[in-house]
Amino acid sequence: MDVSGMFSDDQMAVICCFGALAVCGMIAGLSFRFGPAGREQNPAKTVRNQRLPLQNLQNQNQHKDRRAA
Repeated sequence: MDVSGMFSDDQMAVICCFGALAVCGMIAGLSFRFGPAGREQNPAKTVRNQRLPLQNLQNQNQHKDRRAA
């Protein structure tokens, strides 16, 4: 079927853009579905409520003595 006779160049460009967006959406959906983001996480492997020290206590005590005027 000759599509170039039915549609103008501008219409073909718009149709091809929508087709490319559809293909990109399908690829993104498949990669999300089968990738690491789509997998269920094990609660034993996830780390929650773990606090990381920002500064050592020794450094905090030293900084208390040094204050701006």
